[in-house]
Amino acid sequence: MSEARWLRRSEAWARLLLRLYPAHFREEMGEEVVEAYRDGCRAALRRGGVGSMLAVWVRALADSVCNGLGERLRPSIAWRRMGDWGRDSELVVRRLARAPLFVASMVGTLTVGLGAFAIVYAVVDEVLIEPLPYAAPEELYFVWREYAWLDLDRGSLAGTDVAALGGAGGAIAGAAGIVRETATLAAEAGGEPEEVGVMVSSPGLFPLLGARPALGRGFAASEAGPGRPPVAVLGHALWRRRFGGDPAVVGREIRLDGTPYTVLGVMGPDFRFVHQASHGAARSADLYTTFDVDLAETDPASASYAALVRARPGTSPEALAAAVGRVGRVIDERDFQGRGVKLWPVGMKEDLVARARPALVALGLAALLLVLVLLVNLATLLLVRATQREREFAISRALGADRVALVRATLLEGGALGLLSGAAAAVAAVWGTRALVALAPLDLPRRDSIGVDWGVAAVVVGTGALLGLLAGAVPAFWAAHSSLPTLLRATAVRGGGGHGRVRRGMVVLQVALALVLLSTGGLVVRSFGELLRADPGFDPGGVLTLRIPLSGDGYPDAAAVNALHERVEREIAALPGVRAVGAGQNLPLTSGTSQTGVAFPRAPGNTGDPDRDLPLVDVVPARSGYFDALGIRFLAGRPFAAGEAGTREAVIDRTLAAAFFPAGSPLGAAAVVAGTDTVTVVGVVEHARQYDVHRDGRPQIYVRSEDYPGGGLAWALRTDRPPLSLAYEAQTAIWRVDPRLAVSEIRPMEGVVDDSLRQQRVSAVLIAGFSLGALLLAGMGLYGIVAGSVTRRRHEIAVRIALGAERVQVLRLVIGEGMSLVLLGILAGVPGVWASVRLIGAVLVGISPFDPLTLVAAGASLALVALAACYLPARRAAGIEPVGLLRQE
Repeated sequence: MSEARWLRRSEAWARLLLRLYPAHFREEMGEEVVEAYRDGCRAALRRGGVGSMLAVWVRALADSVCNGLGERLRPSIAWRRMGDWGRDSELVVRRLARAPLFVASMVGTLTVGLGAFAIVYAVVDEVLIEPLPYAAPEELYFVWREYAWLDLDRGSLAGTDVAALGGAGGAIAGAAGIVRETATLAAEAGGEPEEVGVMVSSPGLFPLLGARPALGRGFAASEAGPGRPPVAVLGHALWRRRFGGDPAVVGREIRLDGTPYTVLGVMGPDFRFVHQASHGAARSADLYTTFDVDLAETDPASASYAALVRARPGTSPEALAAAVGRVGRVIDERDFQGRGVKLWPVGMKEDLVARARPALVALGLAALLLVLVLLVNLATLLLVRATQREREFAISRALGADRVALVRATLLEGGALGLLSGAAAAVAAVWGTRALVALAPLDLPRRDSIGVDWGVAAVVVGTGALLGLLAGAVPAFWAAHSSLPTLLRATAVRGGGGHGRVRRGMVVLQVALALVLLSTGGLVVRSFGELLRADPGFDPGGVLTLRIPLSGDGYPDAAAVNALHERVEREIAALPGVRAVGAGQNLPLTSGTSQTGVAFPRAPGNTGDPDRDLPLVDVVPARSGYFDALGIRFLAGRPFAAGEAGTREAVIDRTLAAAFFPAGSPLGAAAVVAGTDTVTVVGVVEHARQYDVHRDGRPQIYVRSEDYPGGGLAWALRTDRPPLSLAYEAQTAIWRVDPRLAVSEIRPMEGVVDDSLRQQRVSAVLIAGFSLGALLLAGMGLYGIVAGSVTRRRHEIAVRIALGAERVQVLRLVIGEGMSLVLLGILAGVPGVWASVRLIGAVLVGISPFDPLTLVAAGASLALVALAACYLPARRAAGIEPVGLLRQE
């Protein structure tokens, strides 16, 4: 395109931009502006081509938006009424509009950093800070049992314990027993049966929590105990999902495990009660019902209840603990002959967040460190920008501007950048929080309530504004303490003034903070790598898992249950690609197991101490194919023999074998389970980790599920095909046996393992992201300082080169000065690294908090990025042409 055509287009662009100005301005100055603009475009086109001319177009647009719209809006926004603050605010907006690249880079960087902070803050605020959504939640406590002779300091309670707490009075205002179970909800017309979580509780649970159903009513005291009418209250999610939100469901009849229940009410959308089990993850429920037994008449040795108590208003935690302890001593004397059973309370919220607290604290600390790095980075770049305006400051001071005006303008610039970034970060965090919740661990308390509300958004926007003001305070402090002669001397002399010490100090601080984040991030990532390499004791590859809960409808006795399992196993085993089929009461990493004592009466490893010789173990009822399907390795012996119930065989893990048969074989030995059932050991297997991938749990004993038919089983199908490709065929095969069966939790075993690592994965990804962000910010800050120094010292460098300095010497000079700051920053960061790694020690697995390889790698990575940040301006300095520069100056 010819120069004339480009100039005609430039003139058209100028006339278009003039429309942004008021009419009086266009009439008085329009033609002069167009002519000046055309001349500028002609010069840019001849000097740098089309690219330079387009840059003029962009600057003209920014000026027109700022000046033209500013003139139009001036009466309405009342800049003038704000006095000096209004005038300076307008000047800051104009100044920032003329530096779009600087504004875009700073706002983009701050938005990403503050967005990450907002996401973590939303999670930490909801889980750790916000009170639970119940009436007076600080008065709610879970109560647990502790046994002097068992390694179990967080045991479930017996029904008699719950009844004793409820009748204790004094500091205890009330108590409710809780048990979470699963049941099959019968299919509605055209639907499918569904497994649902059922919270079975005392009728006073809702009043204890201060909650009321949104529809209908709760439980009456008469609707509990033997012969009670089967009644239920639906959770809001189940009501919407299963019944379409129909209010007429109240009073209707639903079938759970074949038993008809009358729906009394529906809880509101904000009610979500989480039951904290004695072991395993916290679990919520889909519906609520009441006990069909009298808790005071249950077996004191059968501990399967959780207890929730409410303290009387004004009762201190110590007073409640003393009251619960007195009840525990009575129970110990009455039911255990003084063997040392204790009851102890723990705050409801503290109990629920115990598993998530270490990871969330580590994430919170990492997010705060990132905000500090952002603060220092912004302050550093604003200081560099301020030093580039020394001439402007000098002229302003010479014309009568006081220090207050300079400070005000600099603070407003930082505050405007921070406020804009905070608002953008709050918006971005809405989607970011949703993504994090989707990736968050399944047992994260109050997971469904996590989000960015107005309160979180206000904190984020306020944090951004405060960040900007604090960062702007650094150049404002420098400008306020620079005298007029100093500014004039700095303008005339290219070497810079005393503010260089402030800039260098900011770089040292930024490097120190980045080193802390890099070190903690490296340790967390290395820890997650150790988790991925951990041996869980089974092979999850190529395994599809599912659960088939059983209702009492059609399966009244053990023979009917066992016959059903035989038919299901035959149908599934006949599917193409299935190599092995097994089932057990639970699968590893999916749910808690039954725990009881086991003894080996004639084992050589017995000590004679009845307490030590009766360890608490995980008891897993399973079918014979369980071990092959899950890939649990046999160390000795064989699986269970196939056959009818009554064979009474058992398989133990290596932990039990090593403890009771240290030098011999346990095969053929007798084991007594729960003090009554004698079984024969026929095999020894590797320990399969039931609760955590990275550490062994309690010793394990597997018994034949045919001898312990306790309802539904979890199934594992080892296949040569992609596991999920088998899901529909397996479900169809099960429904061929009985279409009333609910099939739930269909997922690959590898997915189960991944879910168990989700909390660690999220922590590793976020902290690693924070660490990389801090690394890049440190590089940006160092680059800005070194590049600014090169710009200010170009006269000095030109003189050095003119006097014979080699370009290698110039490179060494610039890089050496920058890397000396990095070395000081690394040394300054060592105490922070020491403190931070001690704090995150609780979330590390398989790695020392002071792992030398990780810490050295963090320092080396920081040094390499800093070297690159110094090399780029150093290369530019070495390329200075002294003759042209000195002639120009």
